[in-house]
Amino acid sequence: MKTFFHTSSNYIDFAKTNTAALSLLTVLFAVVSCDVLVYAQNNTGSFDRVIAQPPLVFPDGRTHNTRENASSRAAAKSNRGDEPLHLAQAPQRPSLSVEQLQPRPNTNVNVRPSMSPAVEDTPPDLPDPTHPPVRTASFQTIKPGVSTVRDVIERWGDPLERDKDGGQEFHLYSTPEMRHIEVTFRQGVVHSIVILLDEPFPEEQVREVLRDELQSGRAVLMPNEEGTIIGEVFPEKGVLFLFSKDSSIQNGLKVAQIGIEPVTAEPFVLRAEASMSENPSESLRDLLNATQLDPEDAKAHWLLAQVQLMQGDIDTALLNCEHAIRLDETRPAFHILLAKIYVQMNHSERAKQYLEETLMVSDRYPHEKVQAMTIIGDLYRTGIRPDYEAAIEYHSEAIRLATLLQTHTNQTIRLSAKETLFNAHLGAARDIAWGQWNDKETAIYKWLERAKDIADDAELRKVKRVSAEFPLQLAVTTLAAQVGMPNESELEPHVLRVIRVGDEMINGTTDLILKRKYQWETGLALYDAVQIYQIRGEYTKALKYGELTVRFMEDGVRGRRSDTDLYLLGRLYFRLGAIHAIGKKNHRAAIEWYDKAKPIFERLLPKINPEELGGFGETFVSMGVSYWETNQHEEAVLLTERGLRQIERAVKIEAIDPITLVIPYSNLSMMYNRMERPEEAKKYRDRARYIEENSDEDRQMQATSQKPVKPLR
Repeated sequence: MKTFFHTSSNYIDFAKTNTAALSLLTVLFAVVSCDVLVYAQNNTGSFDRVIAQPPLVFPDGRTHNTRENASSRAAAKSNRGDEPLHLAQAPQRPSLSVEQLQPRPNTNVNVRPSMSPAVEDTPPDLPDPTHPPVRTASFQTIKPGVSTVRDVIERWGDPLERDKDGGQEFHLYSTPEMRHIEVTFRQGVVHSIVILLDEPFPEEQVREVLRDELQSGRAVLMPNEEGTIIGEVFPEKGVLFLFSKDSSIQNGLKVAQIGIEPVTAEPFVLRAEASMSENPSESLRDLLNATQLDPEDAKAHWLLAQVQLMQGDIDTALLNCEHAIRLDETRPAFHILLAKIYVQMNHSERAKQYLEETLMVSDRYPHEKVQAMTIIGDLYRTGIRPDYEAAIEYHSEAIRLATLLQTHTNQTIRLSAKETLFNAHLGAARDIAWGQWNDKETAIYKWLERAKDIADDAELRKVKRVSAEFPLQLAVTTLAAQVGMPNESELEPHVLRVIRVGDEMINGTTDLILKRKYQWETGLALYDAVQIYQIRGEYTKALKYGELTVRFMEDGVRGRRSDTDLYLLGRLYFRLGAIHAIGKKNHRAAIEWYDKAKPIFERLLPKINPEELGGFGETFVSMGVSYWETNQHEEAVLLTERGLRQIERAVKIEAIDPITLVIPYSNLSMMYNRMERPEEAKKYRDRARYIEENSDEDRQMQATSQKPVKPLR
């Protein structure tokens, strides 16, 4: 096959460049609004850009993304060694026109969210459809995706040379101003136009010349598998800059080629992934664009599910993640996200089993495998029946494997491994804090110190998300680990550190999704402090920081659609009420918090896991006491009976000891007796006595039936 383009090795002195060729670009490109129903980026008038992640490379040399894109084709062309060809006669230049994209049907599945009765009914922030629509570029009236071979020949004349390769056809054109123009056709329709500039120009200069056409969207820089920047794409336009070989961010990027393709999903996905940690709201807009342009893009659905999970939009995140897995079930990362969604749905055991199955098919993606192991360790610690030894085993193995990957040649794998090392060390510190171990205090601080050393890694600190979020994660874990420290250890400095770091992150972002995420995470960390203060009997400080926790969590929960998050907020209200009732003997103050907790619990009662019904029922019984003490007798009875029904259901499925029924039976007996309803009082008094007598007999039988266990030989 005869190839067309080559990259000149004779670069010119840019200080002496004649910019006539660049000036010509302003009239060669026509970028006009169209009626495609796709959301566009905010027009900031600035040329912001982000760097996409390097592609993964497998041992056989293939990259994970097998799609052929403009950057890979252009990079191949830049290495061709043939001499440029020239037209004897320049093609005609008809007037410029515009391509109108045809929108594809939107297959995103959305569910109508249920709004919280306890917080402001604010839906998640969605893209504003009044933004300028996505626009596509044409070159000398030729529109990729629309114009045909016949259109090109009619408008530009016969090509200087033709060639074919498989299902593609190539035409080479040249003009006195633009000597190397290659048009690629697929099935007779223009697929791409690539312009090889006679000499590389500074990227800033090219963008300035095309400011009117390129200003409405941020560019995304594209690295190769080694992390070297090779090009830049403008998703809204379908325009690609390919840089010369001697380009770099440090020394300046120089544009050697300009490519034009129809607007597709892939550049939006690249930009969304690169922006997600700093600007998830813009990533959401990009991913809605991408899934509309290509409903079968698995990665787009996976990333969209990540943003929705960050928003607390659990139901929609689940649907998009499941759709991504149906499209590509080979990526462990997709399954890891699904497990995280299960956790948010309060299905921790299901998540753990799912991830353990995922491990068996994850060898091809070792950096994702160690992520799964770290999460499994966390789930063993936080499950209904915690197993701290299993948790530390998983975290230790994740650390061992991630250590081997932190020197990997691929930047994406290397950074992922280092982040997993950080998270696994934090997980191990929590395992020790909650479990029964010797010399816990010393061990906890050793794990935390190692995590801090990892966070200070020079390469990691260059990642903005890491440098921003790791300090908060470290502060949060240090605070949570205080549960394993002696009661005399000082807690308040750790609390103040979480507040300070959390405020810095909240005030340091203008992205609403990210701001609410940080508010919620700071609130959860302070919730740990409230519980530790309560355990230590320091009720004044528990209430002081509890009220601050409420402000963080109420701000963070706005717009979230997660029942688990709503339940945690309800538990916080209840806990503050219980501290007033039990610690301060102030039932009137307690019911102010219970009044906020009740509607949340009543709403979520049908969704509670059967194994947790007993504890949920005890919560209602406890609230009933304070309402009784404040002379709200009817409400007290109602709450106690509602709690009793849940405890009875839990006893029936053997999720809780029957002796738990004694307290609600006794309370109801006393309440009905005071209300002069002797029949009901006697009924519950007899039930309580029956449970107590049978429980005593059971304990005696168990004691007499126990035999010494013979040692194994």
